Amino acid sequence: MIKTGPITGTFIDEITYDIPSSNWSREQWKKDLDYMQEIGIDTVIFIRGGLGNRSIFPSKVLGTPYEDDFAGFIFEETSKRNMKVIFGLYISNINWNGGDDETEYRINKPFIDEVVSRYGDYPSFYGWYIPHETCCRHNNFEKIVLNMSKMCKDKTPEKKVLISPFFKSHICAPKTFMTPKEHYEEWDALFDYAGKDVDFCAFQDGSAYMEDMEEFFIYTEKVCKKHNIEHWVNVETFERDVRKMYYPITFGVLKRKLDMHAKYADKMITFEFSHFLSPQSIYPSAHNLNNLYKEYYLK
Repeated sequence: MIKTGPITGTFIDEITYDIPSSNWSREQWKKDLDYMQEIGIDTVIFIRGGLGNRSIFPSKVLGTPYEDDFAGFIFEETSKRNMKVIFGLYISNINWNGGDDETEYRINKPFIDEVVSRYGDYPSFYGWYIPHETCCRHNNFEKIVLNMSKMCKDKTPEKKVLISPFFKSHICAPKTFMTPKEHYEEWDALFDYAGKDVDFCAFQDGSAYMEDMEEFFIYTEKVCKKHNIEHWVNVETFERDVRKMYYPITFGVLKRKLDMHAKYADKMITFEFSHFLSPQSIYPSAHNLNNLYKEYYLK
């Protein structure tokens, strides 16, 4: 029987927009899925299926015949391991055209059809991730959530929909930050408008300072429960404030966050295992973090 640590899901960032590519072989990716399972991870989330002119499979819709079928490989290997896959949708750019939501719908509708046509029969295909991340009703985000989630449910009503926003905190908006109570009011209104087809919401914990984090999540759990959305937590295993470069977090900070989130999280996922918590990461300190995590949580 697989022992389970607190973290049971992870993103996979294979568009590699904001972190370096590991340039792993298929055998190394198979090993990484095994390492995930070793600590109890049962869910992997493609953070995005396409970004601009890049994709994780050769897509006719996106015009990317040159891409390798990484998505198919992961679907096949996760199906063998009884793991779940949540598939990230297409995003035109990180700012999604400055709020041009119509372009996102126009491309994502046939993109969803293409993904289902290619991978819909894999038993590991569990749901969809909306990769448009923000903190509030900004850049037409509420319309994105409403319409993207509806497109997913119209095509695959049995599959789940996940979002992973960030807090409008002192870190992310030092001049226009919201208090935790204002955060609750903002997301109460947003979910009233757009939450009907959202199943899981996983706020990024590193987007709030540690001293504010628990209060933000208490209010987040409250608003999720009000709208019948499972309250997940995106536990960041990277350090945000080390020279603006991403390195694995210290175990002490990770443990403090995990102990805090255990009070209110329905599920803890991370961004992300392969770079920051894997024993074969390109960062040696991730190997050590993996050892410390297993020693503390799995023995």
